[in-house]
Amino acid sequence: MAQEQAAPSGPDLTQGVTVADFVDGKLVGHVGDEEVLLVRSGSELFAIGAHCTHYHGPLGDGLVVGDSVRCPWHHACFDLRTGEALRAPALSPVDCWKIEQRDGRIFVKEKRAQTARRPEMPADGPRRIVIVGGGAAGFAAAEMLRRRGFDGALIMLSSDAAPPVDRPNLSKDYLTGTAPEDWLPLRPDDFYAANRIELRLNVEVGGLDTKARELIVAGSENVPYDRLLLATGAEPVRLSIPGADQPPCAHAAFTRGLPRHHRRHEGRAARPRYRCELHRA
Repeated sequence: MAQEQAAPSGPDLTQGVTVADFVDGKLVGHVGDEEVLLVRSGSELFAIGAHCTHYHGPLGDGLVVGDSVRCPWHHACFDLRTGEALRAPALSPVDCWKIEQRDGRIFVKEKRAQTARRPEMPADGPRRIVIVGGGAAGFAAAEMLRRRGFDGALIMLSSDAAPPVDRPNLSKDYLTGTAPEDWLPLRPDDFYAANRIELRLNVEVGGLDTKARELIVAGSENVPYDRLLLATGAEPVRLSIPGADQPPCAHAAFTRGLPRHHRRHEGRAARPRYRCELHRA
């Protein structure tokens, strides 16, 4: 979502703070122009970016659980040690800073290099995972599988004509015309090939053969799987009022995905003019 730039808040953490400055084990300050969250968890101290990488939620208002912090807005979760995004809807990590303690004061130093964990998958694990659904849930699962070291075949089947996008934004900044289209994709188009995620678009899954472990796909060959994840989400509830059955945009538009004339590489259209909007997150 669009965010207005504001001067960083709190003390300059490079000048040092004391434990007495913390409130409920947390303190938001800044290093240069960047806001940083200091967290005291037990006997340990951590310094991470103060805002969630999803919608810029204030992590200083979040819940600290062990060595993680959870965003108060949509409950994304970040590792305090590495900055890694542990739970959706956040996908990108937050930055981490080095900390130095001396003379009873806590100083935040330079940023640390990202060190995301990549555990090995068991040798007898599945070799072919299929995900049905092209929304944020299906994408987050595929991205996390690769991040966690799964190196087998990974296939996403989506009924949409475009790669996974930030659907909630379709009814917010994008709807009003204040968000560029480049903000909407959850990842660039080349992300899928680079991470060996086979994204199949315009695919309608019509059934499931559990004995053969295959998906029945309309107009195509069945898709076999070792493990299957159904992440189809839900369809918008249609209004049962006079006029709701009129052509799209006449009275109401359902913003489940990008309108065809707004999709990438097909040119940009004028600002949408919807009188009412209903969306599927």
